[in-house]
Amino acid sequence: MAVEKIVKFLPSWSVTAVPGTALLFCLLLLGFSVPLQARELSEILQQVEKNTPALQAAHARTRAQQSALKREKSSYFGEIDALAKSSNYDDARLINPTTFPVNMTADVFDDNQIGYGITGRLPLDINGRITARVKAADKELAAALAGEGNVRLQVLHSAADLYHSLEGIKGLEQALRKQIEALTAHIRVVTVAISAGRVAPVEKLRLVADQEAVKGKLAAIKGNEQGIRARLAALMGVSSFADPVALAGNKPTIFSSPVGEIDNRPDIQVIESKGEAADARVRAAFASRLPSLNLDGSWLQNQGLNGEGDDTWALFATLQLPLWDGGGRRAAVEEARSSRLAIRHDLAALRNTARAEVVAAQADWQAARAGYQAATASVKAAKETERIQSDRFSEGRLSAADLVDAEAALASARSNKALALTAWWQAGDHLRRALGREPSAYHQTANLSKGSTN
Repeated sequence: MAVEKIVKFLPSWSVTAVPGTALLFCLLLLGFSVPLQARELSEILQQVEKNTPALQAAHARTRAQQSALKREKSSYFGEIDALAKSSNYDDARLINPTTFPVNMTADVFDDNQIGYGITGRLPLDINGRITARVKAADKELAAALAGEGNVRLQVLHSAADLYHSLEGIKGLEQALRKQIEALTAHIRVVTVAISAGRVAPVEKLRLVADQEAVKGKLAAIKGNEQGIRARLAALMGVSSFADPVALAGNKPTIFSSPVGEIDNRPDIQVIESKGEAADARVRAAFASRLPSLNLDGSWLQNQGLNGEGDDTWALFATLQLPLWDGGGRRAAVEEARSSRLAIRHDLAALRNTARAEVVAAQADWQAARAGYQAATASVKAAKETERIQSDRFSEGRLSAADLVDAEAALASARSNKALALTAWWQAGDHLRRALGREPSAYHQTANLSKGSTN
């Protein structure tokens, strides 16, 4: 009707005289009618993995641990420093010599001297302390990498869970809109019937009340949707996410999930690497109680009053044996051992929790599948009931209120089916998370990436 009104006011020569005008006008009308394309979950997961601040922070922590490992390895190579010094003496024998030994020339001594040169120290790791510290830093780096993987899984599964929630909301919204349309049509029929005196006005009031109640539910769902979209946008690293989301049409696939696969979980790998780092720290703390050997050397150029200087060099081998420090080194060893024991207990507790999560996730997946099957059967029954009640209403053997109840039951069944399918997808991803895997849609992301590079 709107198109007919617009064409009605067009000049008669605009289509025949200018052929391109008609084509342009049709394209404009089609442009207004083409809906926005829904964003796929695989595409969103790819953007989350690229832009989320949480994963970027994990990258930064990994780079920091890489620098810490380089710092510990540098201890093998020692240190070399440049220096400059000023020496001031208050000794008469150096300032005013009275006689000279037979084999000593009459050089002038100066009480103010300057010098410059280099010094160096090379530790010889005979007690294994440097090796143990490097080993600890290397395992901390492995823990940081595993922690980065854990953060990655967390943000990917959080994004997938939010997206599936939007899919469920889309199904609820669709069911409620169909119910509103049905109520609107019944209100028109009842209005005509009231005018003819065949129906009491109270029937219309009930229909209007039901319609407003459904509109209220729709408004509440819209508010919930905005909150979910805001959280998803935060994970994607954007200010807002307003793209449409399609309904979940396909059912999740079945995959095997042995309990032994919990070792693939990055959070378990984090604790395992931290345990190995704790072992190395115990060895490093114990090595501090053992003898240490260092090589020290220096070269200096000294100058005095006459500007003539001399070169001096020195090389020292220092063997140091700890004797007494008030019990500090022994306490450091006990501290490292206690920390290692705590990490071992944390690892055991995490393994037990992981096994329980896998078992619970498997049960939830089975329950979600059964729930979807029941919801599907409920929709079929509700459709048949609604069809029978509509026929009875058309024949005048059923009131409008009874028909509305049947249509409300159908809308509820459709909503429950949408929610059940969403819950099934979420249960599948929760099981994958318990096993240390990415969301199922992430593999579509990987396939798309491979296809774009070929």
